[in-house]
Amino acid sequence: MTVLYALLVLALGVGAGLTVIVIEEIRWEARSRAPRRMTDGEVHHRHAAHH
Repeated sequence: MTVLYALLVLALGVGAGLTVIVIEEIRWEARSRAPRRMTDGEVHHRHAAHH
């Protein structure tokens, strides 16, 4: 039973690690995507109050 518990703890640790990696990857993509949106030819019209 001790080996089973050790494997369970190991599996939970690996799962938590993979979850953190996936979340960081999504956050990195969101950060790196934002500047590109402004330079891909999109024209952002401004309101007269902003000029």
